[in-house]
Amino acid sequence: MDPKVRRFLKRSREENRGRAGRSRRYSGELRSLAVAYLQQQQKRGANCDKVATELGISGWSLTRWSRRIEVGARAAFQAVEVVAEAGEDPKSLGVTLVTPDGYRIEGLKRPEIRSVLEALR
Repeated sequence: MDPKVRRFLKRSREENRGRAGRSRRYSGELRSLAVAYLQQQQKRGANCDKVATELGISGWSLTRWSRRIEVGARAAFQAVEVVAEAGEDPKSLGVTLVTPDGYRIEGLKRPEIRSVLEALR
């Protein structure tokens, strides 16, 4: 067994003592370990599901973690411009916020946007 897999499994057991199935949680450090191992194995031709099985997690989770880390490597926030149609006051426009994880919040006003973005940091 690869030492990285052994380390992941050991830390996972320590962090999830008493939890099983969907109640299991993984720290950012463990997620990073899993994604680094995935990237290493993909260079050797392995697919995500095979790596996830080795690590004892779902392929869906590993894919999601991998995408989050990729998004985190890029700018977390990107500049946007709010454009009003003719005759509309830009300050009164409701805005839709979509996060990289796919959460969607609609109808926000400028002060609310700032509060939500600060809470997401």
